[in-house]
Amino acid sequence: MTGPAGPREPGPRSDGGEPDPRGGSRTPDPQGDAGRPEPPGEARQPGPRWLPRRPEGKPLHPVTPWRRAWAPLAALLAFVAHDAQQAREWSAHLTAGWVALGLLVLLPAAAAYGFLTWWCTSYLVTDTELRIHTGLLFRRTAHIRLDRVQAVDVARPLLARVAGVAKLKLDAVGTESKDELAFLGERDAVALRAELLARAAGIAPEAAAEAGEAPSRELLRVPLRTLVTSVALLGAGWGTLIALLVMPPLIYLASDSVWPALATAFPLAGGVWASGAGRVIREFDWTVAESPDGLRLDSGLLDRRHATVPPGRVQAVHLVEPLLWRRRGWTRVELAVAGARDPAKDDSGGVLLPVAPWPQAAAVLARVLPGVDLDAATAALTPVPRRARWCAPVARRGYGCGVTGEVFVTRQGLLKRRTTLVPHAKVQSVRLEQGPWQRRHRLADVSLDHGAGGTTRARLRDAEEADALLGAQAERSRTGRRTAAPERWLTAPGPPPGD
Repeated sequence: MTGPAGPREPGPRSDGGEPDPRGGSRTPDPQGDAGRPEPPGEARQPGPRWLPRRPEGKPLHPVTPWRRAWAPLAALLAFVAHDAQQAREWSAHLTAGWVALGLLVLLPAAAAYGFLTWWCTSYLVTDTELRIHTGLLFRRTAHIRLDRVQAVDVARPLLARVAGVAKLKLDAVGTESKDELAFLGERDAVALRAELLARAAGIAPEAAAEAGEAPSRELLRVPLRTLVTSVALLGAGWGTLIALLVMPPLIYLASDSVWPALATAFPLAGGVWASGAGRVIREFDWTVAESPDGLRLDSGLLDRRHATVPPGRVQAVHLVEPLLWRRRGWTRVELAVAGARDPAKDDSGGVLLPVAPWPQAAAVLARVLPGVDLDAATAALTPVPRRARWCAPVARRGYGCGVTGEVFVTRQGLLKRRTTLVPHAKVQSVRLEQGPWQRRHRLADVSLDHGAGGTTRARLRDAEEADALLGAQAERSRTGRRTAAPERWLTAPGPPPGD
């Protein structure tokens, strides 16, 4: 059984299960509990005798089997890729009749697999948790406590938008990538998302279903021209493009074979796409809106994505400023969010703003970290001592560290400057690190770990300064946790930036 970590109170369950001595619960035994009546709405759904017993709860959208029918086809392609020589020999002896017969067997098998996996998948919302039942041969039930839900996002891939369905992704402590609902009808996905957020906010179950989607107010929309220009000014994309134009022809001329050239060209073409057109398509029409359940992010040209930055869950903020952006005063804002499966790489790269002028970024960031003045935080940065040139002759010029009343700030990087802000209340541990060469020059690093599993380092500080910083930051963190406001959903939003 998977689900968010944390203590659970033993007691009777709504599905008729008995309390577990360890504080959890067990699933009712089909034989021992056969005579026990099940509550309305949770009875296992009947079905034809030749089908597996369908789990309790609501099924996914009927289009879902087509999403899962590709698995047998993928297995066949994997076999062909594993032993291409033997597969080529077999294909030489195939006739049109054998190919037709193979399709007559494979396609129904793929359709049957997709249908059966859909039949064995369901979800159920109880008073305290969301249950997701999956598995055809090996049954699996995920119990996701509603009070541990960090975010609920709605994704609409291109083909899903054509079919009128959407994918519901949940971020909670202990969830896995497969703990998602794909696919639901668009209206059902939006309604379920609103209900889950209302339950996470503490609204009574009978009122949560009627709460509906919380209102929102747009704060910022990234213009397409700004987005395209920012991508064009990134040096990585141009370097990959030059390599794509030069390396494959050179490899072909050197080897007199097209296969090594293609093997080099395909990864480079993928890199060009990911850092160029693919990034523009992924971050197209990026919109930030404020609502009582957090900041809402909408983006995407082909695949629309609707994400929410929950209040109080942001553990660190990263401001990324490539060299060619600084003259225009642009920055990229990335977030590390507690409980996210992969806060740095979840579809949009953990991004709050793909590109924005500094004043607009500061205004939006004030919504994420109330009370934090971005200009004051960057002004507090101090450089490393001059003797640090013996440890990092060039990179030392990009190092900096500072402290304000709200955040601990670090900076590194010359060509791609990266500034990190960690609120004092989010610091989990502080440590001092010092190697032999650093001891020789009376230098040390101060490292801070935050709640999203990340670390930020104040590099090459004076040893006495680092020691004082270590003790002071530990005290600031303790004080910050005592005085931090409660992390609750559905709090009233403040006035828009600039008011």
